[in-house]
Amino acid sequence: MSADVLVAGLLSGGLYALIGLGISLVFGVLKVMNLMHGELVLGGAYLAALLVGSAGFDPLVALPFAMLGVALIAYPLQRYLLTGLLRANGSAPMVATFGLSLVAQAALQAAFGTDPRALSAPYAQAGFTVLGVRVQAVYAISFALTVVLCGVTHLVLSRTRAGSAVRAAAADPTTASMLGINVGRVYALTLAGSAALAAAAGVMTGVAQSFTPSAGLPLLLTGFAVMALAGIGSVGGVLLGGITLGLLQSLSTAYFGGGWRNFVVYTVFFLALSFRPTGLFRRVAHA
Repeated sequence: MSADVLVAGLLSGGLYALIGLGISLVFGVLKVMNLMHGELVLGGAYLAALLVGSAGFDPLVALPFAMLGVALIAYPLQRYLLTGLLRANGSAPMVATFGLSLVAQAALQAAFGTDPRALSAPYAQAGFTVLGVRVQAVYAISFALTVVLCGVTHLVLSRTRAGSAVRAAAADPTTASMLGINVGRVYALTLAGSAALAAAAGVMTGVAQSFTPSAGLPLLLTGFAVMALAGIGSVGGVLLGGITLGLLQSLSTAYFGGGWRNFVVYTVFFLALSFRPTGLFRRVAHA
C-alpha cells in the first residue's frame, strides 16, 4: 500500500469533513436535513470566483468574504421562512430546503452559465514532498483549514454563552424559550454558521477541482456520508468521518479506478445508516 495513497486520502478527507460539518450542525440543532447544503457550498465557490475574477483576489483572501456572503443569505431564509415552517410541520422545512436548492441551482445557471469553472491559484496544482511522500498543496491547506474551523466550532459550542443557547435550543426549544432564549434567532444563526462553513468548503473545492451549478447533489451526498459516519453532536467525529471517507475513496481509486469514487460514498452512507445509525464516531469529541 503506497504512502502517497494514504496521505492523499487523509488530506482529501479534511475537505470532506468541512463539507459535512455544516450539515451535522444544522441537523443536530434544528433536527432538519438541509437539502440545499450543496448549493450553499457552490455559493461559496461562485462568490469567490467573482472576487478572484473581478478584484484579482487569491481564493484564500476571498474565502472569508464568501463565508460572510453566504451566511448573510442563509440567515433571513431561516429566520423568516424555515423557522415558521418548522413550528408548523416537522417535515415542511426539509421539503422547503429541497425547493430552495432547485431555485438556487436555477439562479446559479442564469447568473454564471453551465460551463465548468475553477478558482485559479498557484497552489491549485502545486505540491511538495515530505519524507518521500508527495503532498498536493491545496489539500494540505484545506485540511489545515478544516482542523481550525472544527476547533473553532467546538469551542464556540462548548465554551461560549452563544454555544450554551444553541445546545439549549437543540435539547428542548420550548424550555429554552421559557428561559428567555430567542430560539428563532438561534436557529437562524445556526444555519448562517453552517452556511459559512459550507462556503469555506466551496472555496477549497473550487480550487481543487472544477464546479458547475449542478454539482450540488454530489457535494450534498458527500456531506451526508460524513455525517452518517460521524453521528450527531460530534465535531471531532465529523473530522474522523471525513478522513475515513477520504481514505476509502483514495484506496478504492488506487485499486479499482476512479469510477469507484462515488460508489464508495453511496455505499458508506447506506451501510452506516443500516448498521450504525448513531454513527461510528458518535462518542468522540462531543460538541
